Amino acid sequence: MNTQPLRYWFWYLPTTLDTAKADRAGVMTIAKNIYAPLVSTFLDGKPQGMIAENWAVDNTGKTWRFKIRAGIVFDDGSPITPEIVLQNFRRILWLTRKDGLLLNSLLPEVSKWENYTAPLKSVYVDGDEIVFKFNRRPMNLFEEISMPIYGIASPKCFDENGKWEDSFCAVSSGQYKIKEISQEKVVLQSRHVFDAAENSPEIVEVRARVDKNTGEEILAGTGDLTVMASMDLTDEIMQKVRSSEMNLSAEPAARMHFMQLNAKRPAFADKHLRQSIRNTFLNMLREKDVFIGENELDPSFIPKGGVGHVTFNVAEEAKPKKTPEVEAVVLLTPVPDSLKSKGQKIHKALEDAILKTLQLYSIKARIVRCDGGELIERRKRNDFDLLFRFSGVSIDDPYAALRMMFMSDIGACIPDPSHTIPGMIEKAEATDDPIQRKEIAEKINKTIYEEASVVTYAHSSIVYVYTNKVDLSRLNLFSDPIEFRVITWRPE
Repeated sequence: MNTQPLRYWFWYLPTTLDTAKADRAGVMTIAKNIYAPLVSTFLDGKPQGMIAENWAVDNTGKTWRFKIRAGIVFDDGSPITPEIVLQNFRRILWLTRKDGLLLNSLLPEVSKWENYTAPLKSVYVDGDEIVFKFNRRPMNLFEEISMPIYGIASPKCFDENGKWEDSFCAVSSGQYKIKEISQEKVVLQSRHVFDAAENSPEIVEVRARVDKNTGEEILAGTGDLTVMASMDLTDEIMQKVRSSEMNLSAEPAARMHFMQLNAKRPAFADKHLRQSIRNTFLNMLREKDVFIGENELDPSFIPKGGVGHVTFNVAEEAKPKKTPEVEAVVLLTPVPDSLKSKGQKIHKALEDAILKTLQLYSIKARIVRCDGGELIERRKRNDFDLLFRFSGVSIDDPYAALRMMFMSDIGACIPDPSHTIPGMIEKAEATDDPIQRKEIAEKINKTIYEEASVVTYAHSSIVYVYTNKVDLSRLNLFSDPIEFRVITWRPE
């Protein structure tokens, strides 16, 4: 057994291990590995029973029965029973009962649930099975229930009201358990309870760089694996890849990068002003030489090749009409000393273009530079007027992601000043007709463009960068965050 740790670099470390917060970037990577879901699609891209040994579906496609694996235990030795699995689903459903998550939409009684102790008719235990009675045949159910928020945690970590009691309570049901946790790193150790790649890592050290330049750690020999946006790859990394000294594995370009104009605050409350700023800003970017290749300028929220992509022709804006001077709080990330990656050059181009655009409209930018964590908190408090963000969707079926973006406080929380997108999502979910679903996705995309609270400018891939000691051939690139059990690790 090789105990040399795999050194994985990410952008954040966790501030909690609460499954209800596992949509947060710093939490999800650890949660995905210490809390097992019923089913995972991460190894070879095929549905694999984890907490569930197997499952069965009735002939209507609406009733699903998951048989809980016999003899499975948490890392403290306590058994994982069907009742405990039910407790976990009830807890997340209760805490998200006002959210528009896909699973909640399949169980409509949840939105009317008023007493946490009251039983649900649509989710219950029957012998050694947990049973779900959905209101319609679900699409992509395995992808949904394998999300980290649905990982199975020990009831020792939450009280009878579903409140997580200790931020870093971690009793593992997953392939890994926490061996050590500090402000510098999280160390995971394998429990060897589920199928895994040959020579999967026994020990994983997870560290973080908030500047997201995690590829520097691979170049310096202080890391073995990291994840980056494709536009953040530096020339030095690409040179190492071309010489076979390093490796890349990339998903399709399904991440959209956009500027958000806060329509809930006075500076950008006017829709026509937002549209005019959008056009001026995008036309300025068109003059920059950084938007070429995979990162071409593309105002479509849904990426090229995805269901619902639309080609938009950005209008040439007449000379902007100056308005009475107002102030806008503009959140920007710190500027690096040197621009090494295409992403850094793009960020500089974005900053130059938006500051010049605001000046043309007599909008005084009050710049606040902050890292990812502070930016997220300020966004949640609505304490901004303009910021730059990114999110992602599934190429072949965007609706689960769109639900989390526009109908839930879990996830990206993307604005919809039109208040029409949730209804369109529900309409799409009510039909199996792929043509109609595509047309609705296109209409959603056009609505996002028309409202101009979200101004998309480019798309990118999530890329794994790793040394020759790492083999990711069994990794499902369409699923994230990573499960370390899919890695073949040969450090010697």
